[in-house]
Amino acid sequence: MLATINRETAIRELDIEHAAVRSLIDRLTDAEKTRPDTICYGLYWDQKLSFKDLLAHLITYEAYTIEAVEAWQRGKEHPVIEQMQSESGGRAIHYSGIESRAGQTLAQTLDEWERTQAELMTVIRGLSDAQWTAKAPYPTDEPTDLAGIIEVILVAPPRPPYRHLPVHIPDSEAYIKSLRG
Repeated sequence: MLATINRETAIRELDIEHAAVRSLIDRLTDAEKTRPDTICYGLYWDQKLSFKDLLAHLITYEAYTIEAVEAWQRGKEHPVIEQMQSESGGRAIHYSGIESRAGQTLAQTLDEWERTQAELMTVIRGLSDAQWTAKAPYPTDEPTDLAGIIEVILVAPPRPPYRHLPVHIPDSEAYIKSLRG
């Protein structure tokens, strides 16, 4: 798990990602954000998610990324790393992140998204290029650097690099049109 993208590119891609999510937040009505079964892509067969649920999903991966960087800085491996490397672990993370936020109001979810994405950007911008490519401070089976860990959690294939939204909403204009059509 070595970095495939440098820190500068990751920041640029995350800025694009967050701007795309922000644009949808700003353009959708509250009713559109909470209407169930509007997300059609990148989900398990039994899911019928609203945009609010999708935000909970995005929050999950960004929050775990923050925690993993903090653990790394303490010389520890975050347990989510191992989970992300198995199909059952990835599925559990996917479902639990959404389920754990299901009782939140829309306002609470929007607030958590704002805080989490801002914190993630602060964390990544606060890393030096040397920290970005620093080798694991704990034993690993394969070469591992911090950015590789970030990628495993935040942008695991088949997601485009540092862009999670397009997996679920490949075309924002078509998505909005489907809500209003």
